[in-house]
Amino acid sequence: MTGYADYLFLLTPPETIRHEVARYKKASVKYIGDFGSMNSPAHITINQLERQKPYMIDTAFERMESTLQAMPPVLLHMDGFKHFEHLHSKNTIYAYVRSTPAMENWFSLLRKNLNVKKAVLPHITVVRNIPEADFNKLWPNFKHKKLQEPFWISELKILQRESFGTTHGKWETYKTIPFKNTAGFAGKNTWRELQQAKAEIAARKQVKLF
Repeated sequence: MTGYADYLFLLTPPETIRHEVARYKKASVKYIGDFGSMNSPAHITINQLERQKPYMIDTAFERMESTLQAMPPVLLHMDGFKHFEHLHSKNTIYAYVRSTPAMENWFSLLRKNLNVKKAVLPHITVVRNIPEADFNKLWPNFKHKKLQEPFWISELKILQRESFGTTHGKWETYKTIPFKNTAGFAGKNTWRELQQAKAEIAARKQVKLF
């Protein structure tokens, strides 16, 4: 790759969670029609860098990759839905990731290792940046949903695309970094919850959402 590139840092939940979020996206289409994020796979965004020199990013990851690999996987908990309000009466509906001391400490360490200065509010976007009229139709269906699912995050994925001013290239995988410190699982005492949740998700796959 020549010139400049953009980079997107993501945490990807397991297939069970991606499938569940996709079901809510599909159900939303019935109420408001097509929307911008309807085909985007479920993920948690950590950071985005724009117009970077690729050789500088390569050098940075040579320094930090082993530190990232030394981090433990983390157990997160999806816990219902919330929404952001944007300018121009736009709204985003997202799956809330429950805040716990273990989660907060883990994300603080990740930010430190990636040299991310800004705060990170972990969440999984379901419907992004929709007009107020569409939000008012859709939000009552999400508002009281008690979707509670634990899931493990075991790797960091970095995507890359060429920068072309206001026109960007396609995102492609640049690097996937596994969190290898399995002796230090963050939240390992609640592993049983994950096993129970898998069975519950399987039983709900055919249930109508709204």
